[in-house]
Amino acid sequence: MDEAGAKAPARRKRRGKEEQMNEAILFETERMTFRRFTEQDRAAAEVFLKDPEVMYAWEHGFSDAEVTDWFARNAERYARYGCSWLCAEEKETGETVGAIGLIFNGDIGGMAMWEIGYILNKRFWGKGYAAEGALGCADYAFRVIGTDKVAAQMRTDNAASRAVAQRLGMRYAGTYDRFYCGKNTPYDIYILEKEGTEQP
Repeated sequence: MDEAGAKAPARRKRRGKEEQMNEAILFETERMTFRRFTEQDRAAAEVFLKDPEVMYAWEHGFSDAEVTDWFARNAERYARYGCSWLCAEEKETGETVGAIGLIFNGDIGGMAMWEIGYILNKRFWGKGYAAEGALGCADYAFRVIGTDKVAAQMRTDNAASRAVAQRLGMRYAGTYDRFYCGKNTPYDIYILEKEGTEQP
């Protein structure tokens, strides 16, 4: 989104149908728009994917190869499920807030569910963007995907992510050991159910 008087960037030529589809806005929240990532978003995504503090749950900032793999796995999920990590852009400035999305996960403590995830550029921390985006993702999951519940999982010592889940009204559903980086790490599971869904 260009500011008044700013020089417009050169338009990319001959965009393929897949790229045009990925650039289409899937949904909006009050302050953000959400669309699929494309390779043109790599530089903006590297700002948070390579930041060790942001990538605390992964225990390291991503390398170039890991960023490439992250984009490739997103493309695979887009083709298979229609959704994955999404590019969250601030409406007012057009800046990339981070990756907030819906990832189909076949094993969240033994359960297959749509998972809400959020990885934000540090400049946007503490401003409510994670909760706003997660709520938008849940609404999209219920309205468009058609699932009746979504999950969020976080390390048991990740108080910030747990606070976002609780702010959304998600209920604690248990803790399990997740094998990652050669070791088991305890993760909490939170679930949000579509209004009117009977709880077990």
